[in-house]
Amino acid sequence: MRAVFYWGKAGLGFEKNNPYGPLLARAMAGIGVALEAGYDEDLSESWLMENRSRVDVLHLNWPSYMYNTDDAGQSVKKCAELIGHLTLARFLGYRVVWTVHNLYPHERPHPGLDRLARLAITQLATALIVHCEYGRVQVLKHFHRTHGIFTVPHGHFIDVYENRVSRVAARRELGIAPDGFVYLFFGNVKRYKGVERLLEVFSRLQGEHLRLLLAAKVNSEYSADVVARAQAGDPRILMHTAEFFPDEELQLFFNAADVMVLPFVDMLTSGSAITAMSFARPVIAPGIGCLPELLDENSGIIYDASNRNGLERAMEEIRERDMSACSESAFQRAKALSWASIAEKTLEAYQHEPRTPD
Repeated sequence: MRAVFYWGKAGLGFEKNNPYGPLLARAMAGIGVALEAGYDEDLSESWLMENRSRVDVLHLNWPSYMYNTDDAGQSVKKCAELIGHLTLARFLGYRVVWTVHNLYPHERPHPGLDRLARLAITQLATALIVHCEYGRVQVLKHFHRTHGIFTVPHGHFIDVYENRVSRVAARRELGIAPDGFVYLFFGNVKRYKGVERLLEVFSRLQGEHLRLLLAAKVNSEYSADVVARAQAGDPRILMHTAEFFPDEELQLFFNAADVMVLPFVDMLTSGSAITAMSFARPVIAPGIGCLPELLDENSGIIYDASNRNGLERAMEEIRERDMSACSESAFQRAKALSWASIAEKTLEAYQHEPRTPD
């Protein structure tokens, strides 16, 4: 079987890429499924006609990148073309699978178009993949799909990144005292990530030994503004910024930290949480999306996002925990997210018997 995975502009290489796509491709190859990179500019009537005997499955992950542009008219045109090509693909016998990593993109220049696109894709798809049971419920609620939905967890990132630096060496490199307690935020500074809220809460925590390590990807005016205000604030905040952090640097941030804090405002699936767990770091996160199914009470703290004091209480409570036990639990939960098992379940979605679009 051969599938084309429309993962993103960067294709399926590990270089400067979210490792989910490349890891899935490698796991699928292990069970005899060739997963190759697809590019939206190649998805055309002529391509579909030429490849109908070679390719079995068209697999989408983040469909918004295939049509969203700054220009509304151009976005509508590209979206119409995408839906038209997927409709033709079904007519020609291709199977169409959508992994619902997020219900909607976090940044939505054209929200109405995103809604229409997802309704159409949901109806055209032969199967949908969700990463948790909450995702299944949301697909029914938002897109009215009841059949052909497969729950396939997000896989771990163990052994993807270099992980040879000890806690002592990582802290020495970053200028952090051995006995300090370090909260980590790593990732893009976007509005939905809740970084401003994290800065506000951390500033209220008492303790000169506390540190907030921010490894912030800065690639917008908003993120630059948040970082500038953080640098001018609490001296206990340790700031590291870049447009992109090399993979080998991740081990410094995660191994220097005691706990990862993800104060999300909105999300469904979190690769950031899985990255932390893959480095054996417990996670503090709100009880939204797939997070309550990913974490348990031993591998971090899920707090009530509706409680204004929820994050602060969680950040205080975690310091009372046995951090060694929490770290081991987080790592074991990550380890259980086996790519071999994920490949087998993904194949079930690929093989799901097509039905006429609703």
